[in-house]
Amino acid sequence: MKFYGLPKIYKTGVRRFLGRWPYATAEMTRTKLLSKNSPKRRSSKACGRHWREPLEVRDITSETSGAMDPRRKIQFTTILILIALIILLYHFLEISIRPPDVRRILHFSRMQESQLELQSLVVDSGHTETKRQKLLNLEKIGWPEREYLPLPMGAPGSRQLPLEPKFSRGQMRTVWKLFATFVNVMEEIGFSDRWMLYGGTLLGSFRHHDIIPWDDDLDLLVDVQVRTALREKLRSLKPDILLQEGEKRDKIYAKLIKPSNSSNDEEGSRELSVYSWGWPYLDVSYYSSNATHIEELAWSYGRSYSYAKSDVFPLLFRPFNMHWVPTPRNTFTVLLHTYPENDLCSTSGYSHIFENGTESQIVTCKELAGRYAFVEHAPLYETVQDKDDKQNDLDWIRERLVLGDKIIHEIRLVAPRRESNVETYRLQAKSKM
Repeated sequence: MKFYGLPKIYKTGVRRFLGRWPYATAEMTRTKLLSKNSPKRRSSKACGRHWREPLEVRDITSETSGAMDPRRKIQFTTILILIALIILLYHFLEISIRPPDVRRILHFSRMQESQLELQSLVVDSGHTETKRQKLLNLEKIGWPEREYLPLPMGAPGSRQLPLEPKFSRGQMRTVWKLFATFVNVMEEIGFSDRWMLYGGTLLGSFRHHDIIPWDDDLDLLVDVQVRTALREKLRSLKPDILLQEGEKRDKIYAKLIKPSNSSNDEEGSRELSVYSWGWPYLDVSYYSSNATHIEELAWSYGRSYSYAKSDVFPLLFRPFNMHWVPTPRNTFTVLLHTYPENDLCSTSGYSHIFENGTESQIVTCKELAGRYAFVEHAPLYETVQDKDDKQNDLDWIRERLVLGDKIIHEIRLVAPRRESNVETYRLQAKSKM
């Protein structure tokens, strides 16, 4: 093969290079055959240009292109590895030799990006449905098998026991329909950021990602300034949804089932107490606010409850069964303030089913670990620095729902860093080693 216009040393190098490749060898062989077997060119008077007879040339590419020599393979592989290492080394050096100002700009850019991601779980004012739909679909992750009562509460032969489930299947469906209705109403009237989980229901989300397995109602806290709009909308949902209005608390319950059907596990609420409302129901409390704190209007267990606004706002989304719901910014701190001396698993000693006192029981939560699922709290990124002055900063938290040694699901949340250091079976921070 001839190479016109190249210095001799280049010609030699190119030939050697081409000689290494089977397809190049095949092409050179075909060229030689054409040159050797073709007849002399003859002139065409008609067109005044040279031409030559077409030849039947046997394609010998398949004959000449065999497997690459093993030594060539090794050389070729070595070259590829060296090229990859050079690229990686260049990338490393390119980063390391960047001026400090450039590195600071990049770090700031990444921090801004991280802050934008953190905002995905911050509850916006007004409507939140679109934002909630972009979060993890909680219906498509694993959940523990729920325990139900064999008979609906209120049916002949039914009993309520401490630390035991309180709902039959039909009664649990009623609870979730009531809750979904409330969520939709708050969204429709544009106040999705003016309510939150509260009390034992907030504790359930934090400790179980669900209702506390032995709880018997749902506790919600709503801004008193939206009470009028909420009540007006709920009144329009009669007769399927009913509202018992109180001075400081409201009860939202379902259409009452017929007393003759009390043994059937039907959806609906039941008259089981001396009061006019039925059970199951949602217990809606209201709060007022000033410049620094919010305060629940009603007293509970002989005391009032107020919380610093810095611990409450902005509200953050947390999982609650199949729902993403608003909760206080610093859920752990709010729970500690609500239950200051109760880091165990207990019943309140009051039945919301029959609205009277009942047997109470207190055990360590670890004793229930083989029966009920609990949430493990940990930082999502182990590189998060454990500085006391940074513990209130929002960061990514990993929450795993575990049943004994089995992981049921894992969810990534946004919360203050201190919440990544909470014990699984006690409402307290982990001790530092």
